Amino acid sequence: MKKYWALFVSLFKQLFLRSKESVFWLAIFPVVLFLILTSIFGNMDENVQFRVKILGQSSTLKEVLSKVEQMDVEFISDYSQETIDALKKNIEEDKLDILVILSENFDRSYSSALLLRKTLLFRQVPVELYYAPIRQSSAIACDVIEGIFNSMDVVENVEYEVHDLSQKQYDYNNFIYPGVVGMAIMSTFLFGFMNDLIYFRRKGTLKKLSMTPTKITTVYVTAAIVNVIIMIVSLIVLSLVASLLKVNVLSYLPSTIVHTLLSCVVLTMLTLAIMTFSNNSTGLIIFQQIFFQLQMFVGGFYFPLKTLSPFIVKLASFLPLTYTVDGMRAAEGMNSLDLNHFIVPLIYLAVSTSIVLLRSKKLGVSD
Repeated sequence: MKKYWALFVSLFKQLFLRSKESVFWLAIFPVVLFLILTSIFGNMDENVQFRVKILGQSSTLKEVLSKVEQMDVEFISDYSQETIDALKKNIEEDKLDILVILSENFDRSYSSALLLRKTLLFRQVPVELYYAPIRQSSAIACDVIEGIFNSMDVVENVEYEVHDLSQKQYDYNNFIYPGVVGMAIMSTFLFGFMNDLIYFRRKGTLKKLSMTPTKITTVYVTAAIVNVIIMIVSLIVLSLVASLLKVNVLSYLPSTIVHTLLSCVVLTMLTLAIMTFSNNSTGLIIFQQIFFQLQMFVGGFYFPLKTLSPFIVKLASFLPLTYTVDGMRAAEGMNSLDLNHFIVPLIYLAVSTSIVLLRSKKLGVSD
């Protein structure tokens, strides 16, 4: 037991504590990236075009709204209860920001209110608004519409129906958190574990260790454990920072643990499998960059897959960490894929393990 502990301490110091580059990229960079992305995109809803559906007809309101460039407004005169229910569903699915239901003969009621505004016969014009206050764009659209009605002086009784969409809608800070977790996991194995193995090969460490009673498999497992510990420290720091930015970290915790453990096993075996095919450090570094960029920007880390083209979604479905990140988001109802989040990673694990077992001599792990 003492020799294993000594090996662990030695590798931990060599691979992490003595490497400022490892400390930055594996422990600090995920936090920096999270802060950068949330500062850039956290308020992006303020700049979007507000999507508005108005049930009923009003030439007065149409003229007023036509002057508001940020409003994408559609009036629907012929509608039923099914139409209302469908549009409410659109609000929940972030396909619509606000639904306005006007009273029958709105313009006539409005004209009458103007004429009778200072008499006992004055009647308010009823208007119903449906919106999702948890989503910033919807809340802003509602404020704009309410301001327009208030400026007309007569519509003072606006009925609001607030939908609880906490399981459906989200802000960017909560959305990006699993993406940065996925990036941290991927960085740990691509730029941590794989680089360690490349370093061992280049320095002839594995050859030297093969002359000792220490098994090569023990070295690989210990190196992987060291990198996992580094990753855990990074994720703890990231989670503390994210919680300060009002990310519901605790709600992600169960899915984070499950998907992180699975992805660690998958990436460990995938790294070893890749190492059996190449002794060329340059080629392995090229693989690292291609896989990293492809998984990070195509795999739905930073943008919802459901907003991307079908080709990109199809490509993302073949990448293992797509399911790690999307599976974490399922805890908050933010997932883009309705597929099983374990099948593809388990396929990667089965294939990678088979390759490692069949080509173990290339790793120097055969007895």
